[in-house]
Amino acid sequence: MLTTVLLALVAGFFVGNGLPYYMLGSTGKTNPTPFGQSAAVNVVVGWVAFVIAAICWQYAHVSGHPLAGYAAAAVGLLAVGIIHARNWHNNPWRDRTLFHRKNAS
Repeated sequence: MLTTVLLALVAGFFVGNGLPYYMLGSTGKTNPTPFGQSAAVNVVVGWVAFVIAAICWQYAHVSGHPLAGYAAAAVGLLAVGIIHARNWHNNPWRDRTLFHRKNAS
């Protein structure tokens, strides 16, 4: 059951984390990522998060412990939502990309 809870928690977290990237990117807008800022990069980052979530959900075997699995996924989704609500308005990447810093002084 511990494996179910942990993997479902991670799945919920990654779905919640991937959603803003995918939604903004697919509408032509950007959200800061460590890989640069473009709509295409945002779509790919969101898609990768969804794939990670799907793999975790597949191996969580939630059917064996449905209450614990769905509750853990809901907690993961809530946790990443709160993290985004508190941090994104402050631009946590500070205009950095993986390989260089933009607007360097």
